[in-house]
Amino acid sequence: MHDGCWCGSMWWEGRGTQHGHGDALATIEQIVLAYLDGKSAAELIQQFPNAEGFVRRMYRWLPPHAELVEFQRLMLQRMLLPFEFFSGRATDYGAVNHNCFEEGGRGAQLDSEISALAGLPRIYGEYRREFRETLQTIEDPQKAYLYRICGAIAHGLHGLSDCHHSAFRWIERWLHDIGTLSLGIPERNSGSERRRLAELLFGYTLGLDKWLLGRSMQFLLMDLAYVDLGCDPKNEILRVYAHLGSEHTAVKEWLAACLWKSLSGVGNPAGLVVQRELNDRALGSGVSTREWIDAQLRTAG
Repeated sequence: MHDGCWCGSMWWEGRGTQHGHGDALATIEQIVLAYLDGKSAAELIQQFPNAEGFVRRMYRWLPPHAELVEFQRLMLQRMLLPFEFFSGRATDYGAVNHNCFEEGGRGAQLDSEISALAGLPRIYGEYRREFRETLQTIEDPQKAYLYRICGAIAHGLHGLSDCHHSAFRWIERWLHDIGTLSLGIPERNSGSERRRLAELLFGYTLGLDKWLLGRSMQFLLMDLAYVDLGCDPKNEILRVYAHLGSEHTAVKEWLAACLWKSLSGVGNPAGLVVQRELNDRALGSGVSTREWIDAQLRTAG
């Protein structure tokens, strides 16, 4: 096991999480189950003082236990299905995945019960083609909102990917949406995760590009101190140079270029959209994250 998402085995065989990640997910599961059992917020804050903010928000979003509609109760149960894996109680990935997200599992059964009670079409995970096609057929806006919430929960954290960078934000959003039957948490800082990732990817691609060019890290950082990039990429640049070192071999350069390609969004249009604002701003100040590849293309042409 390693911190972060990297692990030495295949992703379905190994788990990689941050410190306390599994414990926090297990705590969330206990809190939601306690709510379903009718416990008060005060009791849970006393039991889980570190989660006070989460408990207060959850109880603000969810109706009093006695007023919970049956399909909302089933949606909470559906949301909690993967938590036996997230908390470490279950370790058989295949069995849990089948139970949560495949035909014949408890997840599919709950989806069917929810759709019957709420008057919805068959529920699919939100990234499936069937979900998008079915959503287009729902004319009632409120039912469309509800269907989107159900689709998000049926998709899970990209299945059982509890190391997903937005795992806890997604879980909170599910609780909010189930409780309010509306989409999105208006009081939460919107776009903060998108911005964080954009800055992270921008910093690494900038560092990789300059390392591939053979630029001095020290002079690079001094030059960047006079440019308003909209973020400070120093930490990412330091990591790139520290890990790659000063030796430039053909294999190392090829691997660094492959990593640059993956992080820059060249092979991933969605990633390029996330970073476009920072890339354009930097380019307007004379700083490019693709000097090395452009030089290679000119040489090859």
